[in-house]
Amino acid sequence: MSIYKGIAKQVLSYFPYKYVNVGKEFYAWLAHFERMKRMSVEQIQAEQFRMFVDMVTYAYQETPFYRNLYDLHVFHPRQLKDFQDVKRIPVINKAMVKASGENMISTKFKPGKLSQGATSGSTGQSLPLYYNRTLDQREWAATCFMWSEVGYRPGDGRVEFRGYIPGEEDYIVDAYHRVLRVNVSRLTSNNITKILQLIQRFGYRYIHGYPSSLSLVSKLILENNLVHQIQPAAILLASETLYDYQENTIRKAFPGTVLHAHYGQSEKVVMAGKADYEPGYSFLPLYGYAEFHPDSRAVIGTSFINNVTPFIRYEIMDIVSPPIAAAPTHYLFPTIQKIEGRVGEIMYKPNKDMVPSALVAIAVRGTESVTACKLVQHHYNKIDIMLETTQNEEHVLQEMKPVLKRLQNIFTPDMCFELHMVDHIPKEPSGKLKTVEVHIS
Repeated sequence: MSIYKGIAKQVLSYFPYKYVNVGKEFYAWLAHFERMKRMSVEQIQAEQFRMFVDMVTYAYQETPFYRNLYDLHVFHPRQLKDFQDVKRIPVINKAMVKASGENMISTKFKPGKLSQGATSGSTGQSLPLYYNRTLDQREWAATCFMWSEVGYRPGDGRVEFRGYIPGEEDYIVDAYHRVLRVNVSRLTSNNITKILQLIQRFGYRYIHGYPSSLSLVSKLILENNLVHQIQPAAILLASETLYDYQENTIRKAFPGTVLHAHYGQSEKVVMAGKADYEPGYSFLPLYGYAEFHPDSRAVIGTSFINNVTPFIRYEIMDIVSPPIAAAPTHYLFPTIQKIEGRVGEIMYKPNKDMVPSALVAIAVRGTESVTACKLVQHHYNKIDIMLETTQNEEHVLQEMKPVLKRLQNIFTPDMCFELHMVDHIPKEPSGKLKTVEVHIS
């Protein structure tokens, strides 16, 4: 950011949020989502199908990738008469998108004028992504709409425990976006009290962060007897699998505070949320269309907001539990109980059979003495287990016994597990925790 742009943002931070931080696109899409509350399920489904057809037609007309793909599969958007016809469309995956390069970008946009980012690479394969301010505003409108379930309004200040912060600062104040960003990698028992006092001084009532980061914050609060030091209106859990042991730790550190778990992707394909004590994650139907692979239960999504690089029937590689009927609201659907992990992260047994990481993620649930857990495999017959903890070794080893037993059942008795207790497990540049790392070619 240039020095002049930085000064301008500093000045604009004193203006009301709605006049400088968001534009017409944000409010148009927020109103679009709000209208669902007054619509029946049938009306929402009809609107969802219309948006689906519009996006498929747009992609076919404006992107070389989809025109070539659909012509190859003898498919044309005119064949879409109802949701049963969706299965005529070929499913795409990350490897196909990466190989297509700029052919995925709509011809309505010039690649050189778009912002560029990438996925976190948690499956071992980072994907270049393109976006613009319009797409960012649509995404933020959807996020604010989902967070409104726990009282959040656009412009409410929030404290972030998530992405990577370069440098030696304990925190950064972003007054323009009404955000106090805390450097989780520098958070210890020595400065946790100072950080909580800072949050009190700013008066921000919403805490936003990855479950792995907030689990660490919660452990420090509990160990330093700082419960009730701050009382957030809600804790907004960002896109990362939320494990039971993390949720239990967070609830102990912030008793009475409501939680909201968010599910989304860098590709901006589908979005879901789980407000406090609801039966599962419910999808936002006018943001995207969510399907689930009948065998692997992997999410397959079609984005309605991303017209820069359309994602249509894109296999996201997240494994979910089967859909459930008990939706918390009529306007958010479908609802699934759990997001269990990544289908793309594969580990190996000593005999070289493959093991999906979702199975591993389920096996390591139920530990309260660790704030984060990472499995690293360099050899077929050995897995190193990194345990982020501040508890004494004897207590951790005792709690890990049933976990090791479950892992042994998955990987067979021939697998050797070695435990390593550490104060901190480094996060990815995005700030997320990569729970499985495989270095076998």
